[in-house]
Amino acid sequence: MDHWKQIVAANLSALRKEKGLTQVQLAEQLHYSDKAVSKWERGESLPDLAVMKQLADFYGILIDDFLLTAEQRADKQTISQEASASDSIDEQPAKKQTQMNRLVIAGMAVMLVWLIASMIFVVLDAAVPDLEYSRFLFIYAAPITAIVVLVFNSIWFNPRWNYIIISFLVWSLLGALFLTFYINGILIWKLFFIGIPAQLIIFLWSRLRPTVKK
Repeated sequence: MDHWKQIVAANLSALRKEKGLTQVQLAEQLHYSDKAVSKWERGESLPDLAVMKQLADFYGILIDDFLLTAEQRADKQTISQEASASDSIDEQPAKKQTQMNRLVIAGMAVMLVWLIASMIFVVLDAAVPDLEYSRFLFIYAAPITAIVVLVFNSIWFNPRWNYIIISFLVWSLLGALFLTFYINGILIWKLFFIGIPAQLIIFLWSRLRPTVKK
């Protein structure tokens, strides 16, 4: 019995020191006196089961770990660290595969936009061959593609790319509008002036940073 007391006492002392606590500080955490903590660490008495559970939770160990020698505890920590490292290595291929799957899904969504535009164009061209505006489907597919990419990038990828995507959305939409008017014989090149303040707003927006509270 005394042998187990000494092992528990040594573990209590070692764990407290690893936490960088004094006996007084530990006693305050447990709502016990520092004299009781001192007795535990000298092996004169043992904490009751409820206190042992409280100490185990505080140190992040199991109650059984109090009965391990210093060498056994060190071996257990080594095994735990190796297992954690192994799990981390195993997770890397899974993360890469997840990222690849997300890229594929985003790419499929983009292609879907152009597939729908192509299908509508073919149907309209077959049904109404003289329709002059069916080719506009491809003109406006560009800003729609930007919107799709923006959504997927915001959900799965780097939000910092959103500023570039939004810039492309603005200029592609302005370009589509310009071509729409141009095909109808109206030249509104000043339309692109709208893009200048819009681009400046996007640039200033990209410079915003969250406030760090001290």
